[in-house]
Amino acid sequence: MKKLSKEKRNQLVLIAIGTVGIMASLWWFLISFQQSKQAEIAHKINGVQQEIEKTKKVVREADQVRAALKEATDKLSAIENTMPSGDLYSLLVSRLKQFNAPSFRVEIPQFGLPVVGEVPLPDFPYHQATVSVTGVAYYWDLGRFISEFENKFPYSRIQNLTMEPGGGATPDEREKLSFHFDIVTLIKS
Repeated sequence: MKKLSKEKRNQLVLIAIGTVGIMASLWWFLISFQQSKQAEIAHKINGVQQEIEKTKKVVREADQVRAALKEATDKLSAIENTMPSGDLYSLLVSRLKQFNAPSFRVEIPQFGLPVVGEVPLPDFPYHQATVSVTGVAYYWDLGRFISEFENKFPYSRIQNLTMEPGGGATPDEREKLSFHFDIVTLIKS
């Protein structure tokens, strides 16, 4: 290099600088662009693989969902078969009297006539019937009666419960409560 003329040395340095510049611009415009595209494609591949895993999970759980749906449908059918229909008054009164076992010690001498109405939900497949009930019971027995009634008949609810002291002549009768409530039950349309 010492034997080269100054002009040749400058040309050689310019060629080296030009070569490095061309290599850098090739790297910048071609290779780095390809690397960013590869990273973007790898990110998309990862997202698609996650979606595939979610779909596979849904497919694996489809049989469980089908079994749960069948079980719920069978349970609903069993409940619908016990729903009141036809002569509501006699059916509701007889069911209530059969349910009111002597162990409850709840006296229900008065039943109102059932009032049939719409359920305030759009496209609901059932109607509702409301029956007013009045009677006398001890507090504990009435609570147990209501609890077991709503558990035995899942389509019925006791609402608008009012209780007052019984006010009888004997101390035992004074411990009892007079109650009034409405039984709201779903009926098949």
